[in-house]
Amino acid sequence: MADKTASPRQKMINMMYLVLTALLALNVSAEILKAFHLVETSMSRAGENIDKKNQETYKAIVKYKSDHPTDPIAIEAEQKSKAAMTISSDAVKYFQDIKDQLISLTGGRKEDSNGDGKQDDEEIVGASNTEIHANLMIVQKKGEEVKAKINKVRDDLMALVPKDKQGEIKSDLYTLDPPESEGKKVSWESEMFEHTPLAAVNTLLTKIQNDIKNTESQVLNYWKSNLTGDVIVIDNFEAQIIPTNGTYISQGSKFTADIFLAAASSKTDATVTVGGSSIKMENGIGKYDVPASGEGEKKFKAVITTKRASGKTETYEKEFAYTVVKPIAVISATKMNVVYIGLENPISVSVPGYAASEVLTSIEPSSAGQLKKDPATGGYLLTVNGTASQIKVVCSVKDRGTNATKKMGEANYRVRKVPDPIPALGTLDVSGGVSGSVLKIQNVVRAPLKGFAFEGVNYVPFAFEFLVIPKRGQPFFEAGKGQQLSGTMQAQLARVVKGDKVMITNIKVKGPDGNRQLPSPIVFDVQ
Repeated sequence: MADKTASPRQKMINMMYLVLTALLALNVSAEILKAFHLVETSMSRAGENIDKKNQETYKAIVKYKSDHPTDPIAIEAEQKSKAAMTISSDAVKYFQDIKDQLISLTGGRKEDSNGDGKQDDEEIVGASNTEIHANLMIVQKKGEEVKAKINKVRDDLMALVPKDKQGEIKSDLYTLDPPESEGKKVSWESEMFEHTPLAAVNTLLTKIQNDIKNTESQVLNYWKSNLTGDVIVIDNFEAQIIPTNGTYISQGSKFTADIFLAAASSKTDATVTVGGSSIKMENGIGKYDVPASGEGEKKFKAVITTKRASGKTETYEKEFAYTVVKPIAVISATKMNVVYIGLENPISVSVPGYAASEVLTSIEPSSAGQLKKDPATGGYLLTVNGTASQIKVVCSVKDRGTNATKKMGEANYRVRKVPDPIPALGTLDVSGGVSGSVLKIQNVVRAPLKGFAFEGVNYVPFAFEFLVIPKRGQPFFEAGKGQQLSGTMQAQLARVVKGDKVMITNIKVKGPDGNRQLPSPIVFDVQ
């Protein structure tokens, strides 16, 4: 996706896809679901722009063929272009049907909120749902069909171009399985559709639709470039403004956009002005950038002036708006609002509008622990050593214009010791009265950790003291090693009667944060 020859639209789409893949690993919040919706909306608009461009290209090919009806190249160009548009249209509809099905099954979209009388630009009601599409794509094997469909569409479109020219078609329609991680192999469809909110899946399907349109566009451009003569359709010009870094811009960054005349060729003698001032032109495309200062919506008008073949001067205007927002970072503890000594505490960090590779994280004080990437989730694992009572996670990004590091946000977390586990004898973990028959069948000392947010944190006893105080007779005492009661200990339990007392004391355990001794014993009164 870093191909320097990619079109401005494709660069924008690739950028938004990077944002999408960064967000997929997050513990999704309402803000992130909103961000997915914004990405989906932007990509839908980009798809509409690609559609318009493709229609203009096809009109130019049809016009040339009409003017040169016996030209064999024109005949083939029209046939192959028409086939490309049919393949693309059918494939886009196929993925639209899947999107509509998933959205319908989860309650559709929210009511019209912007007063435009439409719902197709509103957020999905079931945006956080992770089950509907997983069931369809993984359990019902629809994902395998989707994968095959993408590959077939790519092959069918590429086949419309001569084999020795297919290398010029830069398509993103690939479904490669991700590389194995820690010996585990994951399929493409599992990575795309499993453990992922519907908002992300819907955005992904929109990206696939745009990838289809972009591949179609390259096929059409190939056949158009093979024609000779004047292939410009001059009866339907339209000014276009394409943002190259999104329409939601962090304050202090720059808003950048490509402004050009649709269907213009490199021979078009055009000038572009914004606010009365001319802007730089490159290959018929106006390059516009302005500092993003002050919050809120920013509007501007671009004016494109060009000459038709007759020499008549034509002027085209286009208004555009983008939104400047404050720099924000989303930082959240995956488990709870504290971090624990000795454990790998999962931390999620993201900055809307920036790819994961552009986000920098650190901790303060640096000597209080270590923050490392989690290859399994794409997030971070924070390990603290207990030398500080609080630790700060700091998030920064590299400014795309100056490459300078800019702080985007921070979050403070309290550092706490993992709570003490409780003493237990077999299935008995509460001191007090217990029947002799139940007590006699217990044979192992345990130290369960109850009510703790982390799963899989275990403490294993390695030493304890066993004491039986009979109602009549001499007490029995024995020091134990490991967890298992010795044979003599179990023999003593087998002889207890009503009124006897059994105690397990001085229990020492080993856990992820080291060794500790439990502060209290467990005591049973035989009933």
